[in-house]
Amino acid sequence: MKQVGKKKRRLSWLFIVLPLVVVALAAGGWYYFGQRAAATKTPATPALQTAKVRTGDITITASGAGNLLPASETALAFRTSGLLAQAAVKVGDRVEAGQVLARLDDADARAQVAQAEANLRLAELKLADLMAGADPAAVAAARASLAAAQADLSRLITPATASELLGAQENLRSTQEALALLLAGPDPAKLTAARATLTLAEINVRAAQAAYDKIADRADAGATAQAAALWQATTNYEKAAADYETVQAGPAADVITAARAKVAVAKSQLDAAKAAPDAAALKAAEAKVAQTQAQLDALLAGPNANDSEAARLSVTLTRYSLENAQRALNNTQLRAPISGTVLAVNAEAGETVGTAPIITVADLSASQLRFWVEESDLMSVAPGNPVQIVFDALPDLVFAGKVLRVDPSLVTVEGTSAVQAWASIDLAQHPVKLLSGLTAEVEIIAGEAKGALLVPVQALRELAPGSYAVFVVKADGQLEMRPVTVGLRDFANAQIISGLAKGDVVSTGTVETK
Repeated sequence: MKQVGKKKRRLSWLFIVLPLVVVALAAGGWYYFGQRAAATKTPATPALQTAKVRTGDITITASGAGNLLPASETALAFRTSGLLAQAAVKVGDRVEAGQVLARLDDADARAQVAQAEANLRLAELKLADLMAGADPAAVAAARASLAAAQADLSRLITPATASELLGAQENLRSTQEALALLLAGPDPAKLTAARATLTLAEINVRAAQAAYDKIADRADAGATAQAAALWQATTNYEKAAADYETVQAGPAADVITAARAKVAVAKSQLDAAKAAPDAAALKAAEAKVAQTQAQLDALLAGPNANDSEAARLSVTLTRYSLENAQRALNNTQLRAPISGTVLAVNAEAGETVGTAPIITVADLSASQLRFWVEESDLMSVAPGNPVQIVFDALPDLVFAGKVLRVDPSLVTVEGTSAVQAWASIDLAQHPVKLLSGLTAEVEIIAGEAKGALLVPVQALRELAPGSYAVFVVKADGQLEMRPVTVGLRDFANAQIISGLAKGDVVSTGTVETK
């Protein structure tokens, strides 16, 4: 019985101690593996970054480049070809609307007007005679009209005289010789003279430099006569070098082109002198002879109803002829259609001109800026958007303006497609003279907000196209997604129109913001 009791007490002790040992071993294992796990655990994820909603200014801009152009520019040309008798203006002249700028030789046109006036008077006299009865004076007038028409016809069918042909040939020869001289290249005599002038200028520079070097250490060296002499010698050398390069380069392409044109005109004039008369002009002259002959015959035969009607029609036709002749005379004068400044004169008195523009007049009192931006900036260039303009020649002055219009198609600028637009410019801001064609840098202000609520763009979460939300950090550290209305955006900040208040803290994810 005692042994059984001891065995029971021994078993009871084991039931008490064994669980304690198991717990101790478990705790030791937890501590051991916990420490190893801590030693091999991966780094913690980056801390959440935040930013406060603040107020500030945001501006959306695009940049471009362009040129200053007149608001109104007109290239003027005669309506008919002829010999330029006078170019009454030169580049830079101020002209008024209606002012005569140039005129052609109008001798033939005046003769045509005089003849048309005479024909009209004769037709009126004939009609008056028919109404009052024919008399010897009317017959004499009809005979004179017939003689004039026959003389005109005779001039057309008579070939050019030897002297006229000789003059045309001489004109062609002189123009061909002038062209040959241009094509021959630089004039050796002029080239030698220009080289000698350049050498002399170089010697003068060296002498002036040597004289200046002797006094260069003086405090007032820049204000001495030696300094002025060196500057003058240097300027003369640069001019001599430029003159030598010009002579060496030979005539410009446009000069050769003009010489070729003169040869072509002279050749056409010679061909016309050799050719048969123009068929249309000959036919018109023959018809005129027939008409005046019929008028004389009808006058000699006595008046009748048909004669009276024909006489009235003759008066009407000759009046139209006079109007056409007067219009042709008016067309020998080139008048300014607008008041402005002469930008170009491309012909001189004595030249034969056609219907191509020879004078350009522009209104420089109001200018516009033509500029270009990249295709990606199309949405920033809208009519009415303000612009700031800085000319390359005036880098310290900023001119204000606004976009006037955007051309409907892309243009190619230096091999790249670009958007072409036009902007006004406020010239009253700065009292300086701006020349047409000046290049400028343009900044277009596509959007601007002052004192706006701003958040970093990293805080925005796009829910759908054009729909955004942000995560607001609450006081307890929890995140609350809040829809917001976004206004202007640049590369760093976004304008919040609604949904947030100044001082709110928003999450920017793991991107640190300032």
